[in-house]
Amino acid sequence: MSADNVLEGDNVLELEADNVLELVDLERHFAGSGGTVRAADGVTLTVGRGEVVGLVGESGSGKSTVGRCAVRLDEPTGGTVRINGTDVTSMSRRALRPLRKDFHLVFQDPSSSLDPRMTVGEIIAEPLRLHRIVRGKEEARARVAELLGHVGLRPEHADRHPHELSGGQRQRISIARALCVDPDLLIADEPTSALDVSVQASVLNLLADLQRDRGFGCLFITHDLAAVEYLADRIAVMYLGQIVEQAPTRELFADPKHPYTQALLSAAPVPDPATQRGRERIVLSGELPSPLDPPPGCRFHTRCPLAVDRCRTEVPELRVLEGGREVSCHLVADDGTAPDAAAPPEALSAASRTIPNSRTATS
Repeated sequence: MSADNVLEGDNVLELEADNVLELVDLERHFAGSGGTVRAADGVTLTVGRGEVVGLVGESGSGKSTVGRCAVRLDEPTGGTVRINGTDVTSMSRRALRPLRKDFHLVFQDPSSSLDPRMTVGEIIAEPLRLHRIVRGKEEARARVAELLGHVGLRPEHADRHPHELSGGQRQRISIARALCVDPDLLIADEPTSALDVSVQASVLNLLADLQRDRGFGCLFITHDLAAVEYLADRIAVMYLGQIVEQAPTRELFADPKHPYTQALLSAAPVPDPATQRGRERIVLSGELPSPLDPPPGCRFHTRCPLAVDRCRTEVPELRVLEGGREVSCHLVADDGTAPDAAAPPEALSAASRTIPNSRTATS
């Protein structure tokens, strides 16, 4: 497996040759009368071929903006976006059009992303027609019927309009449309959040089955921790426009390092009542700061129970720890040692004073 090294600040980022998506220091800022909103601010992330990467965080953390920039629905303010190794960051619409069959996006709300004037068959066949994958109406109709079968619907659904379908059926249509051209990358932007709980599991199972059978890379954006634990191979945690931790799914759920990740996971219920009753919930004080005016230093310090003076003045870099996990926190050591944010206050203050990292050890 070959790789290229890209110098990014003080870090050397290794970009694998078989990554379907590479984001390097991605920025998306929105200028307005009240100031500039830094929705995404220096996001570096990769999705490998056949890999599912979960992107999680609170509402307003910038998850959906990252997904939209990845497929060029939003124009990045800075940084680099690569699809299958091709830099598409500043590519013109005309030059980008033939490449769009390599990546697609499933939107959060299928009701607003499906044209109400078109039938289901016309909606699914449109990408096939635009990319000249099928010739003639009969071939298109046969391909649409095949795709409907893949997502658990019947061929007669092709003659219906979106308003004649349930929410779960509409989302299945969105998935069929996204996968009709066999893309290498699928961006799933909270695909189950607008659905009833009874329907969410069937859509997640469908995504998992299709991803396993077709082998596409997937960036799965969600705030549903149970869904991302079930579906994702690796998870990136976002806070206020920046990634604060990345790790394989099992490692992150078993031993979260960043205080924000610890708080996020403590808020997710577990199915075992006895275990749930014995868990210590980490309750964060205050609201998510405004991206118009992010705090200095570590952006999480205003809500972090572990914050020390250094956190308020010095921006932590996203460091690669032993074992390959990435964490952006002054209090996490290079060997992965991290304080427990659920510990009593006196233990927290002692721990935050004694955990070093390589930067403090050499300064």
